[in-house]
Amino acid sequence: MGPIFLSILMLAAKPTTLIQGGSVIDGTGAPRRLADVRIEGDKIIAVGHLKPKRGENVISAKGMVVAPGFIDAHSHVDGWLLQDPTAESQIRQGITTSVIGQDGGSGFPIKQMFNRYTAKHVALNIASYAGHGTIRAQVMGKDYKRPTTPAELKKMETLLATEVHNGALGLSSGLEYEPGRFSTTSELVALGKVAGAHGGIYISHMRNEDNDVLKAIDELFIIAREGHLSAQVSHIKIGSARVWGKAPEILSKMEAAQKQGIYITADVYPYTYWQSTIRVLIETQDYGDRKQWEQGLKDIGGPSHVLLGEYKPNPDWKGKTLAEIADMTGKDAVTICQEVVTETSKPEFKNGEEVVVSAMSEDDLAKFIASPRIMFCTDGQRGGAHPRYAGSFPRILGLYVRQKHLISLEEAIRKMSGFPAHRLGFSHRGEIKPGYKADIVVFDPSTVIDTATTKQPEAPPIGIPTVFINGEAVLLNGKKTGKTPGQVILRSKRLGKPAY
Repeated sequence: MGPIFLSILMLAAKPTTLIQGGSVIDGTGAPRRLADVRIEGDKIIAVGHLKPKRGENVISAKGMVVAPGFIDAHSHVDGWLLQDPTAESQIRQGITTSVIGQDGGSGFPIKQMFNRYTAKHVALNIASYAGHGTIRAQVMGKDYKRPTTPAELKKMETLLATEVHNGALGLSSGLEYEPGRFSTTSELVALGKVAGAHGGIYISHMRNEDNDVLKAIDELFIIAREGHLSAQVSHIKIGSARVWGKAPEILSKMEAAQKQGIYITADVYPYTYWQSTIRVLIETQDYGDRKQWEQGLKDIGGPSHVLLGEYKPNPDWKGKTLAEIADMTGKDAVTICQEVVTETSKPEFKNGEEVVVSAMSEDDLAKFIASPRIMFCTDGQRGGAHPRYAGSFPRILGLYVRQKHLISLEEAIRKMSGFPAHRLGFSHRGEIKPGYKADIVVFDPSTVIDTATTKQPEAPPIGIPTVFINGEAVLLNGKKTGKTPGQVILRSKRLGKPAY
C-alpha cells in the first residue's frame, strides 16, 4: 500500500471522539454500567470498553454519568430560538431536542418554519406539532368565537393533513385560550381523525387544569377514542386546592384507558407553580364579575400566590404579588386583576401580562413525576419569571432523584430520553446505542441541581459540563462552544406506543 493511498485513507476518515470512563445510562431504564462511547460524525459508533485511537479526541467522564440528550416534550423555544440560536439556557440543562408547536400555536405553514430553522442553523433539534388554534385562525380569521361550519371544518382538515404530511408530529390544542376555547369536542374529534390517519398524536393544554380538571381529562379521552389516535396531556397539573389529591384518580383513568387500547401519556415540569395569563384565574370571560375573581383567588390560596411576571402598562408591578401591589396601591386584589385585564386589552399593551401562580400540591406533583406514563418538559419561554425555562431537567435530577429519592436515576433518564423518543417516533434517538444519533449529556450525579428562581429565572444549573448534539459539542467543560448542529426532526410514519 503506497503513501499516496494511505494519505487518501487518512483524508477520508472522519474524526472521532471518545467519551471515556463514565457510567453509561442508556435511556432504556437498564442499570448503569461503566463504558466508553465513541462518536463519529453525527452518530454513536461503539459502546463498551474502548481504547483511544491515534489522533482521537478523548473526553474524560470519570465519576460522571453519560446519558442520551434530554428531550423537552413541551417547549416554547420557538418564541426566541431564531434570535438566539445557541440556546444556552436549554443546552446547559442537557436538552438536545425541543418539541414546539404547543398549546394550539405553531409556525404556519410548517414546512416553511422548518426551512427557517434549517437555514438559520440552531443548536437544538426541533420537532413540532401543528397548532389547532393556528389552523382555526387561518380558516376563520377574526370571526372565531363560535363553532365551525361544516365547510370551515373541511378546510381545517385539509390544512392539517398538509401539515402532518410535511412532518408535524400531530395536532396540539390550547383549549383554555383563544381561539381554541370556542371549539367543540366534535371539531377536535374530526381533526384528531386526520392526525391519527397519518400516524400522528393529539396533545392538549386542556380546557381546565383546576376545578374541572377531571372533566377536561375525560374530553381528551373522548377525542383520543373517537379520533382513533393516542393522546398526551400537556404539563399535567391540578391547579386548585379544591381538587388537590386527585392525582391517583387521574393516573387510574390513564391506566384504564390503556386497557381499552387508548394510549394516554403526559408531560410535567417539576414545580408547584405555573405561568400563564391572569385571565385563566376565572372560568369564563366575564372579567367584570367580582365573585368569579374572588373564587378564583380563593382556589389558588389568595393574592399572595399570584406574582406578576410581566406587566407592560406599569413595569413597577412586575415581580410583585397581587398582595404586594394591593399594599402599594391601596386597591383590593380583585380590582387589580380587573385593571390588569382592562389595560392589557388595549392594542398598545396586548399580551402585556403574565402571572406565576403557586397553586399545586407537592404530593400531586410527586405522583405525576413518579408515574411511568409521564415524561418531562420545561413549558419554558424566555423572558418570563418562571424558573422552569432554565431549571426543569437539573431540578428533576438534583431534587427528585438525588435528594428525595422519588425515582431512580435510570428511570429519570428514561423519562427524559428513551421514553419520549419512542413515544414521538424519533428514529435512532433517545438511547446510547451504536447507530443512534450522538445526542449526549455528561453530568455529575452528585452535584447536578437547578439554581433558577422567580427572582433569577435564567440562572444556569450546575453539574452539567458537556453536551453533544448530533456529534458536535455545544457545551464542553462548562463552556458554550457556539456550535449550532441542530436538525429538524420530522414525524415518522407511525408514532410509538408507550413502553412502560
